[in-house]
Amino acid sequence: MRITRLRSLHYLLFSAFVVLTIQGCQMPGGEMAQEMIDLSKPAKYVGAKECKECHEAIYKGWQATFHPYKFKDVSPDVIIADFEKNNTLEAGGYTSTMIRRGSDFFVKTMGPDNKEHEYKIKYVIGGFWKQRYVTEFPDGALHVLPVQWNVKTLEWVDYHGLKKHKPGSGKYWSDSQRTYQYKCTGCHNTGSQINHNKQANTFETTWSDKGVSCEACHGPGSNHLAAPISQKAESIINPATMPDPRRAAMICGACHTRGKSADGKFGYPADYKPGAVLDFLYDHKPGLHPDGSAKKHHQQYNDWLTSDHATAGVQCWDCHNPHSKGASNRFQLKLPGNSLCNSCHQVEPTGVHGIHSVNNCIGCHLPNTAKSATPGDIRSHRFKVVMPALTEKNAK
Repeated sequence: MRITRLRSLHYLLFSAFVVLTIQGCQMPGGEMAQEMIDLSKPAKYVGAKECKECHEAIYKGWQATFHPYKFKDVSPDVIIADFEKNNTLEAGGYTSTMIRRGSDFFVKTMGPDNKEHEYKIKYVIGGFWKQRYVTEFPDGALHVLPVQWNVKTLEWVDYHGLKKHKPGSGKYWSDSQRTYQYKCTGCHNTGSQINHNKQANTFETTWSDKGVSCEACHGPGSNHLAAPISQKAESIINPATMPDPRRAAMICGACHTRGKSADGKFGYPADYKPGAVLDFLYDHKPGLHPDGSAKKHHQQYNDWLTSDHATAGVQCWDCHNPHSKGASNRFQLKLPGNSLCNSCHQVEPTGVHGIHSVNNCIGCHLPNTAKSATPGDIRSHRFKVVMPALTEKNAK
């Protein structure tokens, strides 16, 4: 009887060994053992939904930020502007008209031939402070239409349209120099493939994600997706763990800056991938006030470079959370308002700090630096006080 039981036990052990041999040994957590992959091969973009499979909590947090909504398909749910009543804009002696027909939206305005045309909106940019609208020309070129809706004032304003520019000037909304693929897609979309056919002069542009998604900051994810657990960390870029803090900050700086690509062709650092050196791909040309602060939007990186924070190694994500909407604010801050500053800087209500409301850090050290219908959109990130006289000068 004992011999029979031993034989049965041996048989069960042998069967289990065969099954494991055929199926492959499993790692803790049930993952099948994988072969190491060659990380020297360029990775490809896979899209944010692939990241969701393993990082669902981070994925949902990212969806609550502004980044996914930098570029979306048009739909009635996305449009926040008035296309039916308060739907006209006079600029340069001409009146543009915004029109809704069912689920479709149009802008009637002056085109590249200086004649009136009706342009169908295909994509929408933003919607928190302002919203802009993108149309597609017959050749596949995308152009941002010359009207912008400002959320705070509930009004239409001119954007590269008739007020200051004319067709052929190079700055008019429909000029080839304003083509979205060359001016904007590198920062408003992820994994952009412009696909310009020079011979036919047509575009067949694609993206891995329409907005700013995981791979915009962490790099293309195909290698990370295929890598075994032992290679997961080294198969993707993580700014927070990079040994070079300057290069890590360049990941944010690739879009939160102003200038042109090194060859002057693009309004963003073309061919930049997270982890690379931004300086060789991009020529920073910020628009600055006399005090050195940014006077136009998306220039936080330019300001930060001149700050004591940069010198001390305080990074963007030390204050901002890239994976959530933020604590009681719209700026993805880890703590609300001045309490974030107070977590590092303990300031006594004496001297200059006793003159006004104590610890009003943001009011003095991150002031608005431009007259704008969208206040809060343009704040100094130099973290230096802008004196009243200079503030008054800048406002003129």
